Amino acid sequence: AKMLFRAFVRGRSKTNGDSGSFDATAILGGANRRISVDDFSGGTATAMLGGCEIDLRDAGSGGPPAIIDCFAFWGGVEIKVPQDWDVQVRGTAILGAFEDNTITVDGDTPKVLEVRGMAIMGGVDVKN
Repeated sequence: AKMLFRAFVRGRSKTNGDSGSFDATAILGGANRRISVDDFSGGTATAMLGGCEIDLRDAGSGGPPAIIDCFAFWGGVEIKVPQDWDVQVRGTAILGAFEDNTITVDGDTPKVLEVRGMAIMGGVDVKN
């Protein structure tokens, strides 16, 4: 069982702040990602009895719409986005919360970010 767990964590822990995507997994712990690229494309965040903090405030507004898939089970995912992004939250919450707490400032061509997934007895929060 220990080898299986290591393989799972090793396979899921790849992240690169210089690429346009991320993969964050927190099981009984935390995962912090700060993305600062011009063409952010999306990523995945999984929190089980732990938390993921994703900071996109330094990411540029270029490129096509981005998609972040989230799964929170007895844990939480917090996503911080720039104010000029158009955020669309399409998640399902079961005894939890899937919230959009962003304040949007009108821009010329805002970056579109779609946050989707599921929160079971946990939460996903998108804010500035």
